[in-house]
Amino acid sequence: MIELYLTQNNNSKSDAYGKYYPRVSYKQTLNIHEMAVHMAEHNTPFSEGTIEGILRDFVKCVREQTLNGNTVKVDNLAIFKVSVMGNGCTELYDAATDKTISASIGTLAKTDKTGPAVQSLKLLAQATGEYTREELNKDGKLGWTDKAAAEIAAAKASANGGNGGGGSSTGSDSGSGGSQNQGGSQGGSQSGQQGGDSQGGLQGGGQNQETGFALTITASGSGSASVTHNGNVVTSGASLNEDDEVEISITPAEDQVPTATLNGSTIELTESEGVYTGNFAMPAQASTLVINTGAADDDGFDKD
Repeated sequence: MIELYLTQNNNSKSDAYGKYYPRVSYKQTLNIHEMAVHMAEHNTPFSEGTIEGILRDFVKCVREQTLNGNTVKVDNLAIFKVSVMGNGCTELYDAATDKTISASIGTLAKTDKTGPAVQSLKLLAQATGEYTREELNKDGKLGWTDKAAAEIAAAKASANGGNGGGGSSTGSDSGSGGSQNQGGSQGGSQSGQQGGDSQGGLQGGGQNQETGFALTITASGSGSASVTHNGNVVTSGASLNEDDEVEISITPAEDQVPTATLNGSTIELTESEGVYTGNFAMPAQASTLVINTGAADDDGFDKD
């Protein structure tokens, strides 16, 4: 089951201001070795060592084939391929410098009319078969984390004149299903939500320990982007606390659509006067924010 938590858009300049959005609460990241151990437990005749070796060889071969200009289709998962991000040369040949546009990777100076055609390479994964959006919607099972269930119960109790401290403090309401990975102790701590303490609300009692998690930020494209928390610029490697609200502002290249993902999950961006904004709550784990300020709308990503 996929467990969800809630984050509220606090960007007053955004059309989405005040709205709540679900985010996936990722339980863990499995590497090749851990996947091999998992696969070996599925009554396979192969040992985990054999499976791990095959998987590692497969990864190397996918890289080799995609860098050779081929696409690799893993049935019912994804089609892997390498794409390019272009520099946008204005001329094929510049007589003043006697230079032609070149099939190479590099930086194009503002005064250059031609030069390296490619800014960088990137790997695309296009969903296929049972992993398209339509198929995932059929098979995916969703539920709230304990914390989100407690927040919803507290909001309901507050609207009905209650104190918001009881009810679904364990996070096991009928809509969430299954066991919750966040632990029941978080739910009970939500009783402080309805109090007047400005440190209450969505923080919860157990979240006031201020444990820091590193946020790695990578950005690409010919546009510009900024990442902030409480009005302060957030740089790559900065340490943030769980549920810290992080805001993204992107001014993309002309006629291009930016994208942003957190730990591989798409962040919803809202456009206003050419500027795209989005936000997310810092997860309780070291995380990676990837921003592309110049992804063309037809860059090859599977919209399904």
